[in-house]
Amino acid sequence: MSAETRAREPGAAPYVALLIVQLFFGTLPVFGKIAMREMEPFALAAFRAVFGALFLSLAARAFSGPEPRQTLREKGEVALLSLLGVVANQVLFITGLSLTTATHATLLVATVPVFTILVGLLSRRERPSPRRLLAVPIAFGGVLFLLDPANLSFRHGTFVGDLLVTLNSVAYAWFLVRARDVLVRRPALSFVSQAFRYGALPILLLALPGLSRLRPAELSGPAVGALVGVVLLGTVGSYALNAWALARTSASTTAFFIYVQPVFAGAFAYFALGEEPSPRIFGAAALIFAGVALAIWPARKPPAS
Repeated sequence: MSAETRAREPGAAPYVALLIVQLFFGTLPVFGKIAMREMEPFALAAFRAVFGALFLSLAARAFSGPEPRQTLREKGEVALLSLLGVVANQVLFITGLSLTTATHATLLVATVPVFTILVGLLSRRERPSPRRLLAVPIAFGGVLFLLDPANLSFRHGTFVGDLLVTLNSVAYAWFLVRARDVLVRRPALSFVSQAFRYGALPILLLALPGLSRLRPAELSGPAVGALVGVVLLGTVGSYALNAWALARTSASTTAFFIYVQPVFAGAFAYFALGEEPSPRIFGAAALIFAGVALAIWPARKPPAS
């Protein structure tokens, strides 16, 4: 193996980082459910957005250097992406999580890669292969199976929460597709920190009623610990490590690691929350993961002549 080939190889570090990212993201639904026993969903979203913006900005300053000069149009582009990837993403996820189970939420987040393919097709930014087009109805069938369309009711079970988490996946898919144009021009960590700063204010405004009712001194030890976990693991650590790994491996490889997240989250939910998996969850998981695998599995390269 030549020195040039070895230099191009990322080594094991990015893959270890992506495993840790999924471990961190897997804690988010569980920590979120524990924290929301004593605080309102929007208040939790505000803590995540504000402290996420603070720590990510510090990390960007340390590892990416000063931000490049931006035109008003470029700042507006980041603001729009922030509405999709930070405001809608966090508000829909946290609100949905409060109305469903941690296991459901984690499973539905795994549809993000497939929704990204569908959004890329609709916006004409990508031309997916027939195999990827086939993946969309397979994974979406898993979502419908989990939502149980034969018994849909806005007053029954986890339907509203599952729907909000699914809409969160759609919003984040739009964010990923549109963000690609920005990420070719600037470091990922710098962009993510700016998007968090722009998104923190709208979330904070939405959370003001809930924050006014919050009594921090009355929070229990588990609630405080869960809140710290949401901020440090489910937000700062996961986003920072993911940005670092994205610079060293492909997007499809990064998406593949989403498979691991439900394993971690399911284990955390079982031991920390006592959530028992239902047969419907296993059926939905099989369809969703089959669709995601079909969408992101790399095509076989033709043999070299």
